[in-house]
Order: sequence, then C-alpha cells, then structure tokens
Amino acid sequence: MRELRAEYLAALRAYLDAPGEETLRAAYELGRETVGRERGLLDLSLAHEDALAAVLEGRAGAAAAGPTVRAAGEFFLECISAFEMVQRGIRDAHDAARLERRHAEMLRGLSAFLCDSSLALQAPDALAEMRRLVAEQAREFVAAQCCFVTTSTGPGPPARAVSFPEDDLHWRTFARWADLSPVDEVVWNAGGPVRLAGPQVAEVLGDLVRGPAAGLEIRGWLGAPLTALGGHALGAVHLVNKVQGEFTALDEAVAVHLAQMSAAAVERAQLYAGGS
Repeated sequence: MRELRAEYLAALRAYLDAPGEETLRAAYELGRETVGRERGLLDLSLAHEDALAAVLEGRAGAAAAGPTVRAAGEFFLECISAFEMVQRGIRDAHDAARLERRHAEMLRGLSAFLCDSSLALQAPDALAEMRRLVAEQAREFVAAQCCFVTTSTGPGPPARAVSFPEDDLHWRTFARWADLSPVDEVVWNAGGPVRLAGPQVAEVLGDLVRGPAAGLEIRGWLGAPLTALGGHALGAVHLVNKVQGEFTALDEAVAVHLAQMSAAAVERAQLYAGGS
C-alpha cells in the first residue's frame, strides 16, 4: 500500500505541474496496475486522498486549492476508469469461463447419452428423450428463444421435440402448430447449415412466419441437418431467434455438432431395429 501511495503522489504531482495526455496516462497505468496488485477501489481512493492532502499542503491560499482539487479529480477519474475497465474485463472473462465449463459438462453428458447402447435397445422412448435433450441444450448453448429437433425414421411426418419459453402463449402456439416441412426441406436441400436473418426469414419461411408465428417477431433462423452416413436426411435441428443479436458462425458450429451427434444416435437405433 505504501508503494501505491508513493507512486500515486508522484504521478499526481507530475500531472499538476504539467497537465497533458502524457502525464494523465500515468493515472491510466496506475488504475491498471492496482488491479494487478490485487488492490481494491478503496486502496486507490485512500492513495488519492493522501496524495491530494500532501499536494494541498504545499499550495498556499484558497485560490490555488480550487483548480488543484479539480485537476486532481480529473486525474482520479482517469485512474478509476482504467481500474473499472480492467475489473470488468476480468469479470467478463470469469463469466465466460464458467459458461464454457457448464457447456462442456452439458455436452459431455449429452454425448454420453447419445452414445449409450440403451438408445438403440429402447429406440422409441430413447429417441424421444434424445430429441428433448438436444432441443433443450441446443437452445441453451446458442442462447436461442426456441429450438425444434426433428427426426424421420420411417414413413409419415417426422417426430419432433421443441424447447421454448413455456410461459409465453405466442411461443406455445407456434411450437404446437408450426409446420416445419418447408424449412426442413430448405435445410436438407442445402446439405448443410442454413442461417437466415432479416428479410430472408419471411422470404424463405413464408407461411410458417405468417401463420403460427403471428404475434411473434421471427428475426432469425438457424437450421442444421441430421444426415446419415449414406447422405440421406434423418431430421434437423432448428434454432429460432437469438436472444441477443443474430446467429453467429460459432452458433452454427454448435448446431452442426449437435446435429451430427444426433444423426449418429438415430442411425444406430435404425441399424439395431433393422438387425433385430
């Protein structure tokens, strides 16, 4: 603490003697270094108070005190702005690391489930559970408002699961009545992930947006196909509306990875059913 006070006093005196960008930069560096020393804002405030008192002792008269205090305040503000910026960066990094760890744990759990032999041995129930888990976790991974997972293992319409804000009547209606066949076809024909944003959504999705989505603003859509090793379609993962902003290349990579794992699980179930 003594070292911080001495450095602060020296830097403040230099700034008061020659105000300018160069001497003010010392305040910025002090704010950054305070974080590196694991000191808090209170330590910085005490250093400022001591330095200001020492400076004012050498300046006679109230006329000199006013400008000095104002200039010292500018110096302190520069110092704490740097301190807060670095602290915010550290907090954001910690939050991102915690989120990545949580996602990694969820992904390991989902991967273990999709690789479990019970998925093949109890195909009907297990595939329904797989769709539900993938929909829930894909929605959380990507921070989307809604996620559909469809699988097609025979004649008839694809089976599906959906994750959405259950307390929202508009999403509940959309999840129940949306006909995904047009967008499934778009994704399957693309042979890879499809990202739609802005006018593209209404242009490509058409009646899907104007019908069950009435009352909702469909801002973005990210689809990834579930593709068998032979190249034929097994289903799709559809993510609707990024909570903030638009879907990114990273979101696309996550959707593709989940779709690939899901496709492998569906294909194993089909192979087991065909061989039993």
